[in-house]
Amino acid sequence: MKNNKNNKTTPRQKLVLQIIYNAIKSSGFPPTLADLREALNVVSNQGVLEHLAALEKKGFIKREHGSARGIRILPKTFKLLNLKPLVPFMGESSAGPFVEAIEQTGEWKTISDEVAQFQDRVFLIKVHGDSMIGAGINNGDIVLVKEAKEFSNNDIVLVRMDGETTVKRFVKHGKTMYLKPENPKYENIYFDQDTDIQPIGIVITNLGKK
Repeated sequence: MKNNKNNKTTPRQKLVLQIIYNAIKSSGFPPTLADLREALNVVSNQGVLEHLAALEKKGFIKREHGSARGIRILPKTFKLLNLKPLVPFMGESSAGPFVEAIEQTGEWKTISDEVAQFQDRVFLIKVHGDSMIGAGINNGDIVLVKEAKEFSNNDIVLVRMDGETTVKRFVKHGKTMYLKPENPKYENIYFDQDTDIQPIGIVITNLGKK
């Protein structure tokens, strides 16, 4: 039987997780080491770093080393704190013609427990346009996207081309690949291996107009 002792948190570690959660929810960004040091009332970074290292090892957070705010909360944290999962809102993307690239807005939104399993490397976007109405994605809907570098046939995907983004269905027949709108008034967007098209993610679920 697997020993779960190493997955347990101390009261101090749980406090660190709560501070990180509160900072993301209130400001849109994780706390810096200085923020954590002040909140924990300690004089050096070492104690903070030890807590972060322990929490990362136990699977509660993921750190991006070299970034002052490089802390990402993982699904286990929300379960431990009994709080709704938080995911970043990345602005708008098109479900019609391509629109300018999405960017981190600094805003985070809560998602339901039913989709919390997808929390790692996911984000929200608001869909602008009507080219995906046949797939049940309407203008103004917010969709949950999971980062992905490869797509499977029939996935609804978010891609970037020439610095702009769009949401379409990915279709592949042999060597033929194209982005298919789910609205007959729009044309398919064909591309090949040489086309400068960058996969961003796969649409997991439609949360509607939250």
